[in-house]
Amino acid sequence: MSKTATTPKKENPLLSIVFNIVIPVLMLKNGEEWLTDYTQYFKLDDQALTFLVALLFPLSYFIYDFINRKNINFISILGFVNVLLTGGIGIFGSKYGLSRNWFILKEGLMPLTIGLFLFFLSKIKKSSFQKIILNEALFNVERINESQTDNFNQSMERLITTAGYYFIGGFFISSFIQFILATIIVTSNPGDPGFNEQVSTMTWVSYIAVLGPTMIVVGKGYYDLMSGIEKLTGLAKEDFIKA
Repeated sequence: MSKTATTPKKENPLLSIVFNIVIPVLMLKNGEEWLTDYTQYFKLDDQALTFLVALLFPLSYFIYDFINRKNINFISILGFVNVLLTGGIGIFGSKYGLSRNWFILKEGLMPLTIGLFLFFLSKIKKSSFQKIILNEALFNVERINESQTDNFNQSMERLITTAGYYFIGGFFISSFIQFILATIIVTSNPGDPGFNEQVSTMTWVSYIAVLGPTMIVVGKGYYDLMSGIEKLTGLAKEDFIKA
């Protein structure tokens, strides 16, 4: 009798949004007012303490998610680095004379870095790239492979590669949008009174502005992938897509 594979725990999307977006945005926007009475205990100014507390929530979620789901991928790591860079620029920017351009550059480079990494991965390590696109959290890969037909491998590889390029395109679009938004929204330098609030505004505005275009592009890629798998295997979508 074969052992049943342990199903990884599903991430709680509401908890993720609250810890990674809602609380950090609220803290960046109002933290200096909320924490002004506590700066004396930490020997930090209002802005530094605000950024440290804002960073504490995504850091706590990162650790919590790792302990509960045992699943860390490069996007999680880059997202964690992104939070650290934002806090680092905010806390140490004024001390070392960093301008707002460092934050703007960081906002544009993070999704671009992910997109370039995926592109090079698709060229030098196709199997790893294919596992990212056709991942077992969304697809019943075993069922798909059981329904092989003639020229299955070549056709499936083309489907996954095409969907992957749409996926990569989503990161490139995100990079462009975030660079433009950061240039418009963040007009203060680190250490200036309005910097924290502008960064918090940038955070929630970018999620809204980036979500639509990237979902359209990435959604198109995955729709074509699912339709291609249907034609290639003869399975219905509900047979190979996990609920």
